[in-house]
Amino acid sequence: MLTIRDIAAKAGVSVSTASRALNNNPRISLATRERIQALAEAEGYLPNYNAKNLTAGEANAVGVVFPTTERVVPENPFYIDLLRGINTQLMQRHYVLSVAISKTTDELLDNVKSMVTQGKIKRFILLYAHPNDAITAYLRQYHLRFVTIGQPAADHPEDYFVDNDNLQAGIGGATYLLDQLQVKHPVFVESAHNWAYEQQRRQGYERVAANFNAEPLTCKLGELNRVRLFIKQHPEIDGIMATDDFNAIEFYRLMREQYPISHFPIVSFNQSLPAGMSDANLHSVDLFPEKMGSATVALLFSDRDPLETPTPGRIQIPYAIN
Repeated sequence: MLTIRDIAAKAGVSVSTASRALNNNPRISLATRERIQALAEAEGYLPNYNAKNLTAGEANAVGVVFPTTERVVPENPFYIDLLRGINTQLMQRHYVLSVAISKTTDELLDNVKSMVTQGKIKRFILLYAHPNDAITAYLRQYHLRFVTIGQPAADHPEDYFVDNDNLQAGIGGATYLLDQLQVKHPVFVESAHNWAYEQQRRQGYERVAANFNAEPLTCKLGELNRVRLFIKQHPEIDGIMATDDFNAIEFYRLMREQYPISHFPIVSFNQSLPAGMSDANLHSVDLFPEKMGSATVALLFSDRDPLETPTPGRIQIPYAIN
């Protein structure tokens, strides 16, 4: 592997001069800088950004923290697209991503602590926003830079975040279901986690249901027999709005156990399912996760200090219903 010592030797200068020239240090003449930079490019020299950052006490890595869950979250296409957007932007900054994922908060916190103390990682992206979160509390305690996907709790307005307007997305999705798809008896399906974005989308659904004089039925997924009983008690359901595509298809599957339905109208979120995977009349709200990932990195590396800026860093990504 070509090193800066090799470049210095080929250029006939000291290692310190070669280093300064490659970093555009004005102490080195323009002619010398251009000569050494041209030589380095011709030789295919790649600077060791990790060593450069570690000299300043920071690794050239960003910690990406997944929410704790029993399910295999990373296989969800929404997260894959988020990571694609994050990684594209990190590569342009000569950074790499380092993933923290666990089933419990304690294990996840230990993982993050190791990334900080052993890996010298000082910037983090959290793919969630939870109240009373031990990870964000730790990052705040040590004044480490982080951005969340999702709006943080109200008691930490200084936190940087990237999100969709989930209330408006809920209104848009519910309006499409009741108006365009002409559903009269909808049900809103959400996970058992009570995540903030689900609450906001449910609020949008409830507003629209009231405008259409529809009963705002809601069902939390979880224990299967309880959900089956709910479906049995509500045979009038003629359309589904769900917080994501997987929740929608799971509820639809349970409905089909009891009723001979097909081409059933559904509005959900994330565009996570391949075309033709279900016979439902599925319309998914695209939240543009790749754009969210890119915007998150831009915010993470912005020059603004969240502890000194009156207006916190916040970016909202638009949505589209397909």
